[in-house]
Amino acid sequence: MDQFQMDHQALYHLLKIKCERETLDDVLQGMRTLLADEAMPTAEQVRAFLRAPDGDTALDPQQQMVAMDQMLQCMEVNFRTCCDLLRYQQMKKAGAVRDMDEFLDVFYPGNTEEEQDESV
Repeated sequence: MDQFQMDHQALYHLLKIKCERETLDDVLQGMRTLLADEAMPTAEQVRAFLRAPDGDTALDPQQQMVAMDQMLQCMEVNFRTCCDLLRYQQMKKAGAVRDMDEFLDVFYPGNTEEEQDESV
């Protein structure tokens, strides 16, 4: 394996770890807003559940439902962001928009940046 491939694999591994941590942090934050302190599972319990939702888990059914719902919300945001980025690239390539601000005005007319952040 050459140096480029090793660097590529290392970068991929680091990005995967970062994405998993960010997702877990988002899920835990969402769970904290919905569950009482005494009903809040540990981060490791949530991580184990999200990695194997059909396996044995320390989470009760309510915690499982909340954890999965929070993860799906993260996925929806990420999917929507990817769709918008692909749409922007195609529209810019076609000359339909000049920059991201113009694209956002077309797809989210009248929204300020703060309103867009809140809707995501």
